[in-house]
Amino acid sequence: MLSSLPILLLTLSAVEPGQPITPTAPWAIAPEGARSHLEQLTGRRIDPRSFPTIRSGTLTFDGESLGADMLHALDLPPSTAVDHDPTPGILYLAMDGVTLSPICGGAQTANAALNCSPLVDKPTDFPSAGSPQSKSAILQKLSQYYADFNILVTDQRPPDWLPYTMAVIGGTSSNAGQPNGVCGIANVSCDGSKRNHVSLSFPGSCGAAAETAAQESAHNWGLEHTSLKSDLMYPYLEGAGQFRQECMEISHATGSGKTQCGYVHKLHCPNGAGEQQNSHAELLGVFGARVTDTTKPTIVAIIPAEGAVFTTDDTFTVSATITDDSNFVGVKWTWLEGLPADLQEDGYTRCTNDVCNDTYAAWSKVDQPWDFSKFVKPPAGNYKFQLETMDMAGNYATKTLSFTVESAVPGDDTTTTSGDSDSDSDGSSGGSSGGDSVPTEGGGDDSTEGEGGDSGITGITTAASDSGSDSASGTAVGGGDDGGCRVAGAPGPASLLLLLALGARRRRRS
Repeated sequence: MLSSLPILLLTLSAVEPGQPITPTAPWAIAPEGARSHLEQLTGRRIDPRSFPTIRSGTLTFDGESLGADMLHALDLPPSTAVDHDPTPGILYLAMDGVTLSPICGGAQTANAALNCSPLVDKPTDFPSAGSPQSKSAILQKLSQYYADFNILVTDQRPPDWLPYTMAVIGGTSSNAGQPNGVCGIANVSCDGSKRNHVSLSFPGSCGAAAETAAQESAHNWGLEHTSLKSDLMYPYLEGAGQFRQECMEISHATGSGKTQCGYVHKLHCPNGAGEQQNSHAELLGVFGARVTDTTKPTIVAIIPAEGAVFTTDDTFTVSATITDDSNFVGVKWTWLEGLPADLQEDGYTRCTNDVCNDTYAAWSKVDQPWDFSKFVKPPAGNYKFQLETMDMAGNYATKTLSFTVESAVPGDDTTTTSGDSDSDSDGSSGGSSGGDSVPTEGGGDDSTEGEGGDSGITGITTAASDSGSDSASGTAVGGGDDGGCRVAGAPGPASLLLLLALGARRRRRS
């Protein structure tokens, strides 16, 4: 039982908060604060890998889960997990073939940006979903399913530092070591608390790729199976075309017979005692209603000021303030010049989504200070940094910061010369003012903050008719179920992996 497992107090990131970022640079201190939602809930340093993956029937639990078993193991009441407002999200459809690994290489058990998931037990190749026409049809159909929700659906991979869910679509159940009749598998993250999970859908086994992927992606965001055939969360493929807006009984036709996200379900179906689910209301609770977003985040200020001059006796923090019309953004700091000697080859970054040297806590508020590092009497030299930010609609902004540290001892200045800063007078990087050149695949383009609402993610399908807007907004797909998704009438129980992720948000009752 998970409740009997020891909890190991380990760090979740490579850098300990409040400690030097590297032993050779005691003057560069990592910001204080928790690094994960799990730490925020418990007040302890917990490595989720200290909890082995547990399989119960067709369900799978791991250390990032916040389903009933994991909350019990951490001595947390279920209500503490539901403490976030609805936030926009991204679903990336991986339909051109991808290789998944069971190991992320860090203190996490799944991360779409790193192509890692416990849904596989060895490096596993998944083929393409088919012809360009087939993939376009899947994208369009999923956009219809998710038209009401503030979800961007894209077949172009976002930057790795922007949290996103990945739906791998292609191949057959045998590619994932699953028996015949299984149409898809996925992690389940109660209340959509973890936004970088992976789901698998197998069009080669069952067809109906869009319907399967819709259910599997919805599992990623906390939905379980229901008993109504017209709901997309029905455990068998019956041609359902919507997420139903009504309270439906949870179905245990497949899986272990245990509801894991009941503490979220009862927020939307208060009379159901956690055993009823309103699929439409829960997705609204996770993402909110669809909005058109063409406004890029605003980098209000970076400190210290561009071109500032310090001495080797000074102490200061490199930080930024950001605003946006949404409540969830990705942020990345990159140290460009003046790095400590042992970091010069590989560089040093801090960002969202657990893909950098250091990370921000999950669900960091947009208007919080985005601290990069505290400098305590740093050595003389020229220093340069880049800040990038992107919202969930793909709107992107960036600025660079340069400053100089001079020796506090007259005549002992060892400042080295670096290249000229490409920042303009307000700290934004040089380039055309007609719109940003935005990175994909995690790139770090140092382009200007233009006036347009340019998207950094292409290939977007929007279910709403947003004429005249070039924002990257759309709907989501992918996901997995708590018992595996089967063709109607297929013999035997379906196989499904149910993983519960890090934390959920406080919701309004529907």
